[in-house]
Amino acid sequence: MDPLLKNLKKQVTCSICLDTYTEPKTISCLHTFCCECLERHARVSQRQGKFRCPECQAEIGLPEGNRFDRLPNSFFHKSLLGVLEAEDHGAVPRPQQETCSQHKEERLRYFCFSCDMCICPICVTEDHRGHAFEVLEKAMQEEKKNIVSNVETIKEKANLFREEIRKLEKTSEDVEMIITIAKREVSEAAEHVIIKTRQQEKQLLQSLEMTRRKRIERINSAKQELESLVKRMIQAAEFAEKMVQRNSTADIIRNKNTLRQKFEELRGSEVPKHRQTTFVKFAAVSLQNFKLGSIQVTEKPVNAFKSTLERLDQTFHAGVQAEFMLCPRTSGGEMSDQDDLKDQVALLIKPAKDVISVIVEDKDDGNVRLMFTPKVPGAYSIQVKINGDKLPTCPMTVLVKERELVVAGELKLKFFPGDTLTGLNGIAVNTKGEIAVTDNKGHCVYVFDKDGNCSRKIGSMGSSAGKFQYPEGVSFLNDNEVLIADSCNNRIQRLNIQTGTVVKIFGKYGQGKGEFGFPIDVNVDEEERVVVSEWENNRIQVMSKEGEPIFTFGDWGPEKLCKIRSCISFKNMFLVSDGGNYCIKAFDKSGTFLYKFGKQGNQDGQFNWPGCLLVDSSDNILVCDYHNNRVQQISLDGRFIGKSITRLPEPAAITTAPDGRVLVTSEDEKKVYILK
Repeated sequence: MDPLLKNLKKQVTCSICLDTYTEPKTISCLHTFCCECLERHARVSQRQGKFRCPECQAEIGLPEGNRFDRLPNSFFHKSLLGVLEAEDHGAVPRPQQETCSQHKEERLRYFCFSCDMCICPICVTEDHRGHAFEVLEKAMQEEKKNIVSNVETIKEKANLFREEIRKLEKTSEDVEMIITIAKREVSEAAEHVIIKTRQQEKQLLQSLEMTRRKRIERINSAKQELESLVKRMIQAAEFAEKMVQRNSTADIIRNKNTLRQKFEELRGSEVPKHRQTTFVKFAAVSLQNFKLGSIQVTEKPVNAFKSTLERLDQTFHAGVQAEFMLCPRTSGGEMSDQDDLKDQVALLIKPAKDVISVIVEDKDDGNVRLMFTPKVPGAYSIQVKINGDKLPTCPMTVLVKERELVVAGELKLKFFPGDTLTGLNGIAVNTKGEIAVTDNKGHCVYVFDKDGNCSRKIGSMGSSAGKFQYPEGVSFLNDNEVLIADSCNNRIQRLNIQTGTVVKIFGKYGQGKGEFGFPIDVNVDEEERVVVSEWENNRIQVMSKEGEPIFTFGDWGPEKLCKIRSCISFKNMFLVSDGGNYCIKAFDKSGTFLYKFGKQGNQDGQFNWPGCLLVDSSDNILVCDYHNNRVQQISLDGRFIGKSITRLPEPAAITTAPDGRVLVTSEDEKKVYILK
């Protein structure tokens, strides 16, 4: 028997798990271990060649009955199997001089750089005149140098990854030991509490186990990723070395490009930084109210002076959500591993009145995502604080540019056989993605499903119910019903798109209440009231969805409307495109004038017959600038934000789909464009 080992017949306790048992395996350093603990720690220590006691760190030999073989952790790539099997049987072919495939009697003596192939002297004179070539042996020697250099680089890279693996293994041991100690403290405290507290003990242990699992899963995931990279590097290096030593010159030349590409890929792999583990401790409290205590998860505090901001060098656009990253660091410069860091971070943007949707949220990788949406172009001051302390680079200024509305494509509408658009005007989309468009010159309404397939054609020219004379605006009252501005019939028709039937018709020609003078557009406000824009009467008429008149506005006072094209409701306001005055006017919900912006022209913020309006997800107004052949984006207070950078011939109507796409109809080209 090894003089350093002995068997005891009395009851003893394992130094790690604290279980009591007889005849344990014991170590001469005076610490005792059960077989399970000895096996677990022996497997870790054996990688360094000796068993190290986890309690006193003494290096000692293992007992004969507890020697644990290390599992193989490498494998051969399938592309090397044939070579290795042949080597085992002594059948690896020696490199030999190959002959030309075209001239069987001639040996390959040159390498043609122009054609990237090995050639013989006859090939040089017949097929490769004027090409750049070199003696095959010389080309091979140069390529060998490159391969050897790449092999050394890959090996150095692999060593860096091995070092990270060693750190992860050490961290894994620390987590196991810390959690074990914490569990023991919880159990000792629970022995002094009455039976009613056992449920709390169970919950605390489960919380610890969940913390352990979460940390170990992170560590094992990072370790597996590194081990996989190391295996790939070693296999590539071994393959390259064997090929240089055993393969023919032609094989080396033929595979040079593949090897170069593989080496470049592996050399570019970044060594991930090892993150410190969380320290977990059980904090016992007094036994009042039968509470054992709580689980405290302590971290090195995040240090604002060591933390940095990334992705602030990108281009930001008005009306588009800006996103950048906070990389929190501890005082030692390590990346923080805390959960819910967002609660410690404050994002301050100035001018605050020009910013909406300020968001701070945690990412899975430990960083914090910072987001905000600037309303208008200009300079914005950004300041980030962690627990009240600002980052050393803050405040910083970023420039927000005008938004560029890009035409992403066309909406493909598939009509019934024989049908074709003669005059595209109004467009509306319901919550299901179904689309309704008006063909004002065809005197009808088309309905399409969300995939653009025509599901129904409603109407023809006429004045009876369900027929139209130059229909213009269209709006969904609900998912099944639309309102159509039947302009030359001076009425509003309410249709069911599922059945194609008329639900309600209201209005006639005139200037009184409930009468219309060429209704050019119709919309629905937040209270499901119908808002009708009257081109000829130069007014807005608000009605119930049953057609009962409520009030009119815009046809009197110093800011009278002229040649209205559209009116929409937003945040207790009516926004009206006043085509005759080349501006946008705002009224309150009673019809009282508030303010206006814009004037005639083709510069930014100017209009040449403003048409249909839409308020986007950033609370900005998209305006169809009809005769300027563009869509402009304007803030609610009239500041220019951006415009479409592609010409849109005579944009007539605009709406948004449930997936966020902005759809614009072109009256000139009879197309529906998609903006983003």
